[in-house]
Amino acid sequence: MTDSAVQPLLAAFDRFTDTYPEAEVNEALQHQAALTPHLLAILEAIADNPQRYALEGHNAHVYAASLLAHFAEPAAHRPLIRAFSIAEELLVDLWGDMTTETLPTLLHRTANGSLTAIMDLVRDREADQYVRCAAMEALSYAVAFDPARRDEVVTFLQGLFTGEEAAADSWFWGNLAATLCDLHPGDSLAVIDQAYADNLVPPGFLDPGYVAAANDKTPEASRADLVSWVQARMPKDVHAYVSWFAEFHQDDHDHPPLA
Repeated sequence: MTDSAVQPLLAAFDRFTDTYPEAEVNEALQHQAALTPHLLAILEAIADNPQRYALEGHNAHVYAASLLAHFAEPAAHRPLIRAFSIAEELLVDLWGDMTTETLPTLLHRTANGSLTAIMDLVRDREADQYVRCAAMEALSYAVAFDPARRDEVVTFLQGLFTGEEAAADSWFWGNLAATLCDLHPGDSLAVIDQAYADNLVPPGFLDPGYVAAANDKTPEASRADLVSWVQARMPKDVHAYVSWFAEFHQDDHDHPPLA
C-alpha cells in the first residue's frame, strides 16, 4: 500500500461521523505493515502536543490506538503511554471513557510480555489517577494470562502502600487494594489491613467485607474469576473491538461481545 492509498484511510478515520467505517477498517486490517508507522505517528502527535491535537478536532487517534492494540504492536506501547500521560482535561477531551474502559487492554496487548513501562506508569505521580489505575488493571491482565507472574506483580503492588505514591484522596489507594484482591488477597492481607489503619483506603470505596470475601475464595477460584473478568473486557471480534473503542454504540453492539 502506497502513502497515497494510506491517506484516504487516515482521513476516513479522522472524520467525526455517526457511521462506523467498516470498509476502511477491513482495508486497514489487510495492510498492517504499511499503516502501522502512520498510526504510531498519530500517537506521537498527541503525546507531543495534545492541546493542538484536541483543538484541531481530530478523531484518528481512536482508530490508531485500537488498531495498534489489535495488531499487538510492541512499538505502540510507549507512545500509547505518552499519549495517555497528558493533562486531565485533555485526557477527557481526547480519550473519553477509553481511559477506564479500554486502556488496560491497550497496555496489555502492546506490552510484548514486558511489565516495566506499565509499572513505571503506575508509579508516575504526574499521570492521571485513572490512567494509573488502568495500568494496575493491565498488570492483573498479565497475571490472568500468565499465572507465573503473580508473585512479581503482587510484590510490586504491595510495595506501593507507603502513603507517598498519590494524594490522600486519590482513587489510587482503593484501586490498589482492589487489584490485590483480584489477585487473591491472602498474602497481602497485612498490607491491606495496614492501609485501612492508615486511612489510605476509604471504606466507602472498598468495604473491608469485600476483602474478607475475596480472601475466603480459594486461589484457584480467584484466578478463575479474574480470567473471566479479563476475557469479558476484551472483545473477540475486531469490528466490535474497534467500533466500541471508537464509541459507536450501535444497536447490535451495545456492549462488546465476550471473548
